[in-house]
Amino acid sequence: MKILILSAFVLGGFALNSNAQATATATATATIVTPISISKTADMNFGNVAVSATTSGTVILAPAGTRTTGGSGGVTLPATTGTVAAAAFTVNGNGSYTYAITLPGSPVTLTRASGSETMTAGTFTSTPTGTGTLTSGTQNLTVGATLNVGAGQVAGVYTSGNFNVTVNYN
Repeated sequence: MKILILSAFVLGGFALNSNAQATATATATATIVTPISISKTADMNFGNVAVSATTSGTVILAPAGTRTTGGSGGVTLPATTGTVAAAAFTVNGNGSYTYAITLPGSPVTLTRASGSETMTAGTFTSTPTGTGTLTSGTQNLTVGATLNVGAGQVAGVYTSGNFNVTVNYN
């Protein structure tokens, strides 16, 4: 009799374990955010620059659109400034998101129209610097650079090819 009771207890225990199963469910969700975009609103222009016949120099164009000369004395900025402008862009995307700014890492070459003479622009800077915030989904971005002018640089209008400014969500 003890064996029969013990056998029933053991078999009942196995039956409980084999039916002790539970199931839960879950869902999957993904949110697609507005793609980030950048569009140019103004090209960069260093304006009129006067050069020394014997000394090279630099013109530093700030993202705010102001310019100064480097310390070497090889260039001066005439009172007739011409068009002076930092490159300007509008960045659009998801409101309140931050984004990284990538500026050209190497200088761009400016070539004289109807000629082969060149200068370079490099050391690009921006406002905002490094990271921007899309307040209400948009932000203005301005870019400046340093123009390297050779001694006795030939007079004329110098223009570069395109340079890239890249933005990516953080």
